[in-house]
Amino acid sequence: MGHTQPVPDPRSADVEIRRLDGDDQGPVVAMMARAFFPDPLFGFFARGRLHEYHLLAGIFSSFASDAAPFRQTYIAAADDHVLGAAVWLPPEAMPRSRRREMMLNARSARLLATGRNRRMGLALLDAVAKAHPHEPHWYLALLGTDPLVQGRGIGGRLLQPILERCDAEGLPAYLETQKESNLAFYGRHGFTVDNTIELEGAPRVWTMLRPPKR
Repeated sequence: MGHTQPVPDPRSADVEIRRLDGDDQGPVVAMMARAFFPDPLFGFFARGRLHEYHLLAGIFSSFASDAAPFRQTYIAAADDHVLGAAVWLPPEAMPRSRRREMMLNARSARLLATGRNRRMGLALLDAVAKAHPHEPHWYLALLGTDPLVQGRGIGGRLLQPILERCDAEGLPAYLETQKESNLAFYGRHGFTVDNTIELEGAPRVWTMLRPPKR
């Protein structure tokens, strides 16, 4: 019988926040799927818990691949473990080109087609896309930490490199979340609710905006 290597204590000085090197998104996607599971939005579309986990991994793989060319994914790492990650898109990456948008939407549609509430899912994705701001901004596409180390400060540390850059450049930061419990966490880092997306019968999605500090 094999055993699982213990996850390092993130309070240790050995935890490093750094930009992701290379093109290997696998450990980040696997960690993100664990971080979000279970999720109210993906649970609404999934046929069951196992299918929900596969949906999370598939969708997050699409977002990570879309962001990879811009090299703005930051990870928290210790002893070869990815403990958390923040996947950002810089101002020049948004709005997405027509080709990028079509690729992302096609992959999402294929994944949602395997589950429940497909039509509602596509309508919700469209509403979220329409709520996205048009002015230059940094977009936090994904933020997650391994469930074994959540609540120990890694998420906040992962935000800091780009939030500091936002302040230096005088640019806002933007995100979406489907968990109401996340609103207070992001609020502590300067984000406020910008919009609430509600479609009858679908989970709620909040958009949040953080103005730069002067």
